[in-house]
Amino acid sequence: MSLRLSASTVQEALDRADSRHWTRRPPRSPRARLAYLFKQNRHDIPALAHRLQTTTRDLEALSTTAPPPKDHPLYNRLEREVIRLWQPRVRRRAHDAILAHNGQMMLSFRAWLGFTAAAGSSDDPRLRFLTLSLTTPYPQRLFTARHNDAPEEDLHAILSDALGACYFHRDRPTPSGESVRLQRIDYLEFYY
Repeated sequence: MSLRLSASTVQEALDRADSRHWTRRPPRSPRARLAYLFKQNRHDIPALAHRLQTTTRDLEALSTTAPPPKDHPLYNRLEREVIRLWQPRVRRRAHDAILAHNGQMMLSFRAWLGFTAAAGSSDDPRLRFLTLSLTTPYPQRLFTARHNDAPEEDLHAILSDALGACYFHRDRPTPSGESVRLQRIDYLEFYY
């Protein structure tokens, strides 16, 4: 299973970190991936087509004809969905082990961060490249949201809160009215 060199979403970065704990390789061919996804979606072809942002006709054609080329959007969506769903029990065990040992994770990223101060002034987003240790309760919040299939916006908000607490406010309470806005992620990687 090929993973891109860098993640640009929080969900993808969490999935990449989880993949380091897998005990078996996920399906590699488009047909095998499609068979796995059919099984995971209880053979509900319209629901799977909606999730993959394609038509039922395209999915049916994929199961009988030649696979799409690697640069085709459906090929990439199949790969992402398999990575998202692969070995959920292994994923949970890894998360539980991390949380049982102080719940720390490392984060390396390059993104545009903005800062809003209590007086209402706002710092224009600036490109920052940082490596930080996220401490409790943020890893648990990220894992809980991931297990509940939270949308990317919720994961983004949790990560923004974590960056504010772990980078801008280190070991001191967050002043009221101050917040960190994670504008755009260029590169993101979790290590645990």
